[in-house]
Amino acid sequence: QITIGFALRSVFYKQRSRNFFRTVSYTIAESIVQVPVNLCVSLLMCTFFYFMSGLSANAGRFFTFLATCISFQHALGAYMAFLSSVSPSITIGQTLAAFSVCFFLLFSGNIILYDLIPSYWRWMYWFNPLAWGLRSVVMNEFYSDDKYTDAQRAKNLKSVQMDSFDESYIGIGIAVLLAYYVLFTAMNTAALHFFRYDKRLGVAGGSKVGEDDEDNVYIEVATPGGTLVKQERKKNQGLAFIPANLVIKNLDYYVTLPTKVERQLLNNITASFTPGRMCALMGATGAGKTTLMDVIAGRKTGGRIVGDIIINGEPKNPVNFSRITAYCEQMDIHSEMSTIGEALWFSANLRLPETITAEEKRTLVEETLDLLELNGIINEQVGDLSVEQKKRVTIGVEVVANPSILFLDEPTSGLDARSAITVMKGVQSIARTGRTVLCTIHQPSISIFELFDDLLLLQRGGYIAYYGELGKDSCKLLEYFASIPGTEEIRPQYNPATYMLEVIGAGIGRDTKDYSVEYKNSKLCEYNVEKALRLAEPSTEFVAFSTLNWTPMATSFGNQLKECVTKCLQTYWRSPQYNFVRLASFPWFALVFATTFYKLPRDNVSQIKSHIGLIYNSMDFIGIINLMTVLDITCLERAVFYRERMSNYYGPLPYSLSLFASEVPYLVVAVSLFVFVEYWMIGWVPEYFVFFWVTFFLYTSICTFFGQWMCALCPNTKVANVAVGALSCIFNLFSGFLLPYPMMADWYKWIVYVVPSSYSLRSLAVSQVGICVTNSDGTKTGNACMPLVGQPGYTGTVADWVQEQFDFRPDNRYNYMLVLIWMWVILQTCIYLTLKYVSHLKR
Repeated sequence: QITIGFALRSVFYKQRSRNFFRTVSYTIAESIVQVPVNLCVSLLMCTFFYFMSGLSANAGRFFTFLATCISFQHALGAYMAFLSSVSPSITIGQTLAAFSVCFFLLFSGNIILYDLIPSYWRWMYWFNPLAWGLRSVVMNEFYSDDKYTDAQRAKNLKSVQMDSFDESYIGIGIAVLLAYYVLFTAMNTAALHFFRYDKRLGVAGGSKVGEDDEDNVYIEVATPGGTLVKQERKKNQGLAFIPANLVIKNLDYYVTLPTKVERQLLNNITASFTPGRMCALMGATGAGKTTLMDVIAGRKTGGRIVGDIIINGEPKNPVNFSRITAYCEQMDIHSEMSTIGEALWFSANLRLPETITAEEKRTLVEETLDLLELNGIINEQVGDLSVEQKKRVTIGVEVVANPSILFLDEPTSGLDARSAITVMKGVQSIARTGRTVLCTIHQPSISIFELFDDLLLLQRGGYIAYYGELGKDSCKLLEYFASIPGTEEIRPQYNPATYMLEVIGAGIGRDTKDYSVEYKNSKLCEYNVEKALRLAEPSTEFVAFSTLNWTPMATSFGNQLKECVTKCLQTYWRSPQYNFVRLASFPWFALVFATTFYKLPRDNVSQIKSHIGLIYNSMDFIGIINLMTVLDITCLERAVFYRERMSNYYGPLPYSLSLFASEVPYLVVAVSLFVFVEYWMIGWVPEYFVFFWVTFFLYTSICTFFGQWMCALCPNTKVANVAVGALSCIFNLFSGFLLPYPMMADWYKWIVYVVPSSYSLRSLAVSQVGICVTNSDGTKTGNACMPLVGQPGYTGTVADWVQEQFDFRPDNRYNYMLVLIWMWVILQTCIYLTLKYVSHLKR
């Protein structure tokens, strides 16, 4: 519900600001849409649960139970919708949701019975919608005359301290839940109407807003080695690089359709791209521009490639190809918490060889910032930048890798005219330093189109319609099309880019000449093929990259780990909504738990169950909150990981270890703040504090790592949310508190042995109510050695009763801890293997 609410909220803000509808109309419509879904879910779940649990086989009782569950689901759904409207971020929304659920459980009358709740907290019991729902279904069951006698009813209700309520509370509970549904829907309406959490827009830097879009906005930056000369190594911004001739010969690309039929997307592409020149890849939508560039750059994750890709006279080697190329994605994917300077420095430190000194790297970063006009905003966080600024950062993090070949996918998409010309003139200056630049672009303006030296124009079906120089004012392009009989001439002052797309029929539903056939039969094609064949031959003029013995990654494992951990720690430090919310709130909620159980004895059945229930609820509270809230930050960074992994910044192991290293310090502090307050205020056994803390820390860490693993394993955040929701239900149900192990059916008891919650609860519970210490003189000490009170006919101790009732065995407590440690290690291994072998990046 929280995830869906946040996904819809931005759309609501936009439409509401334009007066599409009233807020109340939106919330009512949203509520109505939820009704059939809630009915189906409740009917399905309640039917299975009711009859499999052996509840009263009475139609009236079943439908009353169903009505209570539906009312509660609507009330809770409206409450979660309210939280998604009032929270500034999804992390805070999920945290508040987890806090609320834990409070609902704590004061429902199940964890701690009503009579044991301190007087100053009893108002929470009456405010709690879960308590009203639970009371209704309990009354509904035990007031079934065909199943329980009056004596049985009285005994059962007394055992749960509900003997003061009568059958009228069934209807009262349903009415209260429906009233909550109306109240929370009204609160959701008010929150949507009066609160706005629009993301702050970045302020354009490098130029003043409102300046005219003049051609002189760009100033050529003088860089050493900026003139193309015949030499082995060239210099740009103080660093040597190797110019690269890129040749593609007879390149075809096929994809397999769901019908198992292959479709050809690229057809017999032959071309050559030389240093110091900027080539535009253009064509109609779907003609194969990005496909061609992805095939050349090695970014395709599927399909079949036929043909040759040759660099400096030798076949492309995937091992070192990422070391000589850089790829600027169309989507500007970065760690939003990093500053511009940090983003470029991170790229330079991981993609430049360790033989290059820190001073040389710093010089390269500074001159790249100057080249792309980012100096004035170097300390701005990437998440606060405008689209145009992010685009320049995208180019910058690739340029500092000192590549020989630069690929750019739609670098002007989403930019206004001024921003686009600024970005493209920066790209042109990069090409002029002797690099080979390929750029896909869609219907550029005249000023941008004339920045390119060459054009490769694709027609639908992946055929070349034109490849060659543009010439001054696109004269060579226009001469070529004018030489083809039947081709319409360009109108005066018309954009050549638009003209050529119209000529080949791109995006226009009219019959046109097949210009791919015209090109294939032209002298221009013959010249280009001869040139490509010549450049494909080895030459002493250009260095063969195979002689350099480069590895796929530029730096060592140690450097990769250091840089990944540093970046991850920075991201966590600058994410207060994730980290400092839990650090600040956990002690307060520990205080609530502690004041609820303050000095509560552990003598009778109700008190012992309540203490075990508190331990269970504390585990659920801290563990599930971390399980849910870690999703947002981890899934957000996963897209960055995919981009950086494709460019061989680092391997999956350093990244997975950085996730671990970034979480542990905050987990230590968060667990300590919670456990210190709760443990000592309640007055639990002092001797087992360290054991309790370590076990609690292990379980909380496991929940957090489960969340990280789900982010790596699931295709998106929504699926990950569903997955962790299912995990939390399994952890809760099979922890051994709601359904003790001796009461479980044999066919599903095995689940207890694979969920961490059961081992954690067993360890934590026995440390407080299950260990009876035998002294050297034979005497026994400890609260667990006391005779059990309030259980007529029972002569055993508290520890004996706990073992019989829950199967919590004190002698196995260190074995339980050892299993948790193994789960810790296994989860880290799973995260690493998933990052290495599972990718949801499909191209």
